Amino acid sequence: MSTMEGGLQQLLAFPPYPMPATPLPDSEYDKQIKAHIQYLNTIPASKLTNGVPNGGGDLLDIVDPSVNTTSYLYILLAYISGSSSKQKLGAVSDSFALGSPLWHKSLEFMDRFDPIQVRYAGNEFRRLVEAVASRARTFSQPFAAVPAIRTAILRVDHSGATFTSTHLIFARLCLEARAYTDALPVLDEIIYYLPCATNKGAENNMFPYLNSKHESSSTYITQESGLSAKLDYRDHLQYFLFGAMLYMGLKEWKKALLFLEIAMTSPVTNNASKIQVEAYKKWVLVSLLYKGSLPSMPKTISSVAAKQYSVVGRPYEGLAAVFMAGIKEEEGVQRLIEEARVGAQFWSHDSNAGLVSQVIEAYRKFSILELEKTYCALTITEIARYTSPDPYDYAETGQYVVHLISSRQLNATISEPTQDPATWIIRFSDSASGPLARSEEQQYEALSKQTRKVKALTDHIKEIDRKLSLSKDLLADAKRRKKEKNEQGGNEGETVWGRDGFDQDEDMMADM
Repeated sequence: MSTMEGGLQQLLAFPPYPMPATPLPDSEYDKQIKAHIQYLNTIPASKLTNGVPNGGGDLLDIVDPSVNTTSYLYILLAYISGSSSKQKLGAVSDSFALGSPLWHKSLEFMDRFDPIQVRYAGNEFRRLVEAVASRARTFSQPFAAVPAIRTAILRVDHSGATFTSTHLIFARLCLEARAYTDALPVLDEIIYYLPCATNKGAENNMFPYLNSKHESSSTYITQESGLSAKLDYRDHLQYFLFGAMLYMGLKEWKKALLFLEIAMTSPVTNNASKIQVEAYKKWVLVSLLYKGSLPSMPKTISSVAAKQYSVVGRPYEGLAAVFMAGIKEEEGVQRLIEEARVGAQFWSHDSNAGLVSQVIEAYRKFSILELEKTYCALTITEIARYTSPDPYDYAETGQYVVHLISSRQLNATISEPTQDPATWIIRFSDSASGPLARSEEQQYEALSKQTRKVKALTDHIKEIDRKLSLSKDLLADAKRRKKEKNEQGGNEGETVWGRDGFDQDEDMMADM
């Protein structure tokens, strides 16, 4: 038997075949896969790409990625890096081109790998994801990597609850490819955790093995796991800014606002970062698009950041003031257009000209919604006089109002005595009636959905509390305070929470 033929048997040695009738205990599984990965780390890349001698075939055609996941991953990386044992980490073979057999095998792997096994090969798995993303961008085809990376993220963590560097890679690819809808399966999952350093002694008592059933993905996606690169505060901010921009592309204004507020309210030291300032500018515009008004800043924003936002975002606040004042006046749209024209250089410089154009378009809708607060019914001629660019084009005004009603943006009905739009009457409805009124079944489903969200949130909060209670800093502080109390008596004082998994620079403005 040749060396490679013997090596093939070892590559296929884990998981054991045939599978035992009784699944391996967690401890035995953990022991065997660690030994297997230790063996994989000793094989030169050149041997993995030589194939089986005497026409035995390519290892990538013999090893099953869904069964022998770790072996297949090492073989795949050997091919991608150019098969040289002296190849620098991160180097990519010329054969790894979009549409090549190697490219397709990489995408296939990301669709079929065993999620448990990759927990033991986090660094290698992340190298593959980064290589696929980098290659797609090199060939100016970012969408080519989007579906595979989306699948990979949700196979490693089906809950999507732990933020990783792959999330940021994915969001950037989707934004570059304008793959707004394709981003939703990941974006819509609420992030509760960041990869943190583990208190191994405490965590191992509850989750001793990576292959064990974990209550939360945060217990196996850690700083030590390799499933995420080292993160800093910029990664967190950029993900939520990119995510907000993806939601904007779908006109999902409510979700975009949430993401922008997460970026805006993130803690600052001396100054708000450029990413946060950019988030604030977009927040002003998206608030107008979603609510027709500019609300007060979230109370969780620090006073330092709030002052900076107001200073840097003054042109945007000025536009918002004209918008809100104008929707109550007949000729307010002209003042809004003029304000937008005067600030054109600001919108263009900040890449927000498209949003400003949409704000001008949305002005008409909110002008009609403002009339709803005062009148029970109006004729099309009256609505045209208040809100239409051409107050005498009743047909166009009628079509616009019909569009608002049919797209569920306006809760109203139309009476059409004749075919002449000038005779049409718009009757506004309250929330309990009209086309937007919800049935009892719809109300029950909405309540049930909200209840499920609250339960999920409660479960995650319990997990966060548990992790905090096990953190080394907190345990050390508790022991210190207990000792001081025993020695001196008195109050325990306030708890000082430990640092999270982020590195933060002093100069927060140098981040883009």
